Amino acid sequence: MAHSIALDAEGEALLQRHAAWWRKEGLLVSVSDSPPLGKLWLPLADGSLAETDMALRPDDLDVDRLAGERYTPGPLQVRGDHFETTTPYVRIPWVEAILGAPIWATIQGGSMRSHKIVERWDDWPALAEQKDQAWFGLLRRLTEEMAVRSAGRLAVVQTLMRGASDIAEALLGHELMCFSIYDHPQQLARFLEQVTSGFIQILQAQMERIPRVAGGVVSPFGIWAAGTVVRGQCDASAFLSARHYADWFLPHDIRMCQAVDYSIMHLHSGSLHTVPALIEGAYPHALQVTLDPAPSGPPVTELLPILRRVLEHKPLIVEGPLSEAEVDWLL
Repeated sequence: MAHSIALDAEGEALLQRHAAWWRKEGLLVSVSDSPPLGKLWLPLADGSLAETDMALRPDDLDVDRLAGERYTPGPLQVRGDHFETTTPYVRIPWVEAILGAPIWATIQGGSMRSHKIVERWDDWPALAEQKDQAWFGLLRRLTEEMAVRSAGRLAVVQTLMRGASDIAEALLGHELMCFSIYDHPQQLARFLEQVTSGFIQILQAQMERIPRVAGGVVSPFGIWAAGTVVRGQCDASAFLSARHYADWFLPHDIRMCQAVDYSIMHLHSGSLHTVPALIEGAYPHALQVTLDPAPSGPPVTELLPILRRVLEHKPLIVEGPLSEAEVDWLL
């Protein structure tokens, strides 16, 4: 079990506000200046930075630079109404890499993508039980090192992990994922059971290495939970109808949520057709909506009815570029 992080008076007070937020009793507001997506920063083991697109393997990376700054010990830092966090290198699609997908880094494009590994369902049985231990070992090592270097000043949080539909789209491709609902339902069902188990194993390995804050864990959104916590997502539900997501993929997202004490599901404002299914049951515990700029998403003023509907059932996080007038309007 990882060590515990100390809090000062400000942190203790914020802890209580976060506990109230989970009960839908109170509001949290933080402002930050996030730079636009630019060139991918990719430190290589030879001391250089990647300048050209490349297939990426764990041995290519400089773990020391990825682990970041070494802090002097102190209480957990606060930014606005949130705790300051540090995350194991989020640009890598960790779950897909650990499940065997090749990773391609696009330097000028500022992204990393996994390549699908299942062309036909006959390919999957040989891949199902395998894990890329080099990627898995790197994630564990990086989490441990960051826990030491942060020295209690930053909360180490779960890295970016995608949900059931996202993993399926990544490993199968969107066509095989969607068509298999009709053409290969048994194979798709078994696949989703297996990759969900893989997701949970990867999540639990991080939880074992993340320092506790007052017995709980800080989420990737900087909000403390009184136990273990997961950030899930269902971005690939954009390929699916609301019913297909609810029938096929939501049960596995729920299983991921049930593996920990608290859960937050990430959504995009341009793809909120899954909200009715997500607010119907106990899981996930909370929803987060990232505001997509036009034309990918509607104006924030048009989101009010669905945001209010979420708040009738669950805590809500809204994130994105907002003017002061839009912030005031939302408040």
